[in-house]
Amino acid sequence: MRTDESLPEDRPLSPDDWPDPAEQRYAERQARLADRYGVDAASRVLDTDAAGRIHYLAAGDPDGEPVLLLHGVGLPAATWLPLVPHLADEYRVYAPDRPGLGLSAAPSYRDRDLRSFLVAYLLDLLDDRGVERPHVVGNSHGGLQAFLLALDHERVDRLTLVGAPGGVSRDLPLLFRLLTVRGVNRALFWLMGRGDPVENARQSMARVNVVDDSALPESFYELLAAGAGLPDREASQRSLATAQGSFGRAHPLFDLREEIYGIGRPTRFVWGTDDSFWSPDVGRPVAERMPDADFHELPGHGHTPWLEPGEEAAALVRSFLDE
Repeated sequence: MRTDESLPEDRPLSPDDWPDPAEQRYAERQARLADRYGVDAASRVLDTDAAGRIHYLAAGDPDGEPVLLLHGVGLPAATWLPLVPHLADEYRVYAPDRPGLGLSAAPSYRDRDLRSFLVAYLLDLLDDRGVERPHVVGNSHGGLQAFLLALDHERVDRLTLVGAPGGVSRDLPLLFRLLTVRGVNRALFWLMGRGDPVENARQSMARVNVVDDSALPESFYELLAAGAGLPDREASQRSLATAQGSFGRAHPLFDLREEIYGIGRPTRFVWGTDDSFWSPDVGRPVAERMPDADFHELPGHGHTPWLEPGEEAAALVRSFLDE
């Protein structure tokens, strides 16, 4: 693996380091959102063999135990920023943009061995940072990646699933079933991209991620709007959608329950009652069959519970890491 010479990893990046105007705009809004939450986050890149350029945020105590934050299918790493202040005093936090989102490269997911490709860049990042077994916090698609890090590579210490994780059911919501169909997903991306980007971001968050968006500042939506204008990201996201299923049927990776039951690492599920993917009734039986797992239900919370008003989700994550 190589550090990109034009965007050096050994120092924090500023928005001016990005040559593309859309990437520079995104980096500016990412920095603004970090300031909004009082987070001193370094924006860094690593050129990986697995997936090309990987951008990640690094924050917290450089000598603290490492925590890897893995975001969902449609939200970038910066959407973890509201959680970071709850961890940064004692933990070293790494939040990478999955390829195709944020400031990471935007490769095609077609014709890939999805099970290995989804975690290969994470292994490169962990190896580069000298981290053998971090605590891993995963949301949605990031939960699927967290399971794979534990199952295939034993690279997880404590495992936290915040919001319904991929890997526990192939029964996807209608919108995500439609996105697996080529041609249909192109039309859907076009429809969802019409109009004002900030308003589109607000509607998307309400449709999929949160029940109550009153805790989210305007700078949060401005970041998501800037992300929609990044080059090649839509094509990469569409390729991921079709790689993860076909004609409305999810990829087998979305049901790893028989394997998940055997994960022996300490595990916590934090699940909103109003999660747009699956109800707590889908996740609770999984937790009950794991050897060292607990399950916490958050009334009135959606798919990204740390973005809802209040600190219940953040407190559950922090208390578990502290055990």
